[in-house]
Amino acid sequence: MLGLEKDPRAEDAIRRWGELKGLRACYEQDWEELAWMIRGPSRGGFTAANPELVRDKKALSSAPIVAQSNFASGLFGTMTNPANRWMGLKTPDDFTDDDAGKAWLDIVNKRVLNSFSPAVSPFYSAAIQIFSDVSTFGNGAQYDEVRPAEGKIMDVTLSLAEVVYAIDAFGRVDEFVRKTKLSAIQAARQFGLDALPEKLRDKAIAGNHTDKFEVYQHVRLNDDWWPRALGPRGKRWVSLHVVADGASVVREGGYDDMPVQAPRWEVDTGQTYGYGPGSIAMPDARVSNQMDDATLRAAQFAADPTLLAPDRETWALNGAVRPGSTIYGGVNMSGQRMVAPLDRVGQTGLTLDMYNRRIENIRDAFHWSLMNLAGRSGMTATEIIERQEEKQRLMAPHIGRVQEEYLAPKIARRFFLLWRARQLPPPPESMSEVPLEVEYLSAAAMAQKSAEGASVIRLLQDVTPLAQIKPRLMDRISEDDLVEVLHEARGVPARVLRSREQADEME
Repeated sequence: MLGLEKDPRAEDAIRRWGELKGLRACYEQDWEELAWMIRGPSRGGFTAANPELVRDKKALSSAPIVAQSNFASGLFGTMTNPANRWMGLKTPDDFTDDDAGKAWLDIVNKRVLNSFSPAVSPFYSAAIQIFSDVSTFGNGAQYDEVRPAEGKIMDVTLSLAEVVYAIDAFGRVDEFVRKTKLSAIQAARQFGLDALPEKLRDKAIAGNHTDKFEVYQHVRLNDDWWPRALGPRGKRWVSLHVVADGASVVREGGYDDMPVQAPRWEVDTGQTYGYGPGSIAMPDARVSNQMDDATLRAAQFAADPTLLAPDRETWALNGAVRPGSTIYGGVNMSGQRMVAPLDRVGQTGLTLDMYNRRIENIRDAFHWSLMNLAGRSGMTATEIIERQEEKQRLMAPHIGRVQEEYLAPKIARRFFLLWRARQLPPPPESMSEVPLEVEYLSAAAMAQKSAEGASVIRLLQDVTPLAQIKPRLMDRISEDDLVEVLHEARGVPARVLRSREQADEME
């Protein structure tokens, strides 16, 4: 029953928030510092009593912020660039000879990819946020929900300050709790007036937009799952929306797939939360901020030194010194100064080389030299490919984890959402029992495939002169395999290439 106060299910959701929040307290102090030094105050609020209040602690060095922003943008362009076809679905053997199967895969790939477009979903604006969180904190969280009335799929990157989660024995998220604040009017619009407890219902009827109420969403595995059952029991994941005021459940539902993706940059086995480049850059970011603070304070003392005076009566201007003004009583009759600056050396001993070394360390933590090619002219295509290969070598373990924990479940869930909504055509008979798997066509994945294609071209360039002396060498090359490797390396749609059988029939 909805709206019932002191509902045990609501109390359990609120209790789980407190438990999971307490388990990660050891991370949150560092996250708070990373937020104001690197990510921005809007992504903090982990330890503040009131996260909505603007904190007065501000970063003094922009170098960590610029390095993080560049790194997150590089990840976005490398993995989910909307200008490219960055994902697709394929058969396990990576090639199908059936024309109907090729056509069906092309249609499915287009529709799944289009479901991420701005007309359907704010995915791309949410993606850059989660890449920024992952690069700073080493963790991120994104939630998606279908809005049938609007014809949209809403992708929202959640602030880590408002979401906690737990993992199972294999490191997969199996429970999460999100805490937000809504006004009574907003709660009535989202859950319906009748679902609200009496206090919120009265405020909503009165048109109260000011007071905010804590709302929790608790999603966990459904222990009473029955696939053929109707309602929430038939969903693999059960979801409860709870209002803390009165401990009332205002919505009960479920999901067939986990609606939250929680990628981590690097994490040890058995640990719920990981760490990212921001954690590596944090020591140098601290020192960089302290060096800037010391330099600014020294410059302030040098430009506006503290003045020493024997008494207040010496000052005709009540202690205020203005350029071009006269201080009466500043000297005595014998010409001795009565007002003098505090003898404080305005130098800190910090050198530009020391500061630049810290900046370089921060940039190295965010792979600045690999991610940033701006302003570099004269690079050949081979040099660019080699840099891409170097980037893949250094970042492959981390990018693989982000793909596994973020993009793979996101794409699979999007496919099933479209399938259940009858937005995808039924497969041809030849594909009805063929499993599908996610294929990454991003710049990161294509760089690796492009390297394979380049190696094939180099092999042909090496063999061709030798084949003029020994023609048999060309017989060692399988022309069908050669074309298929180049086809895959260039990312050409499957329908462009005829099957081997069709090519044989045309001879």
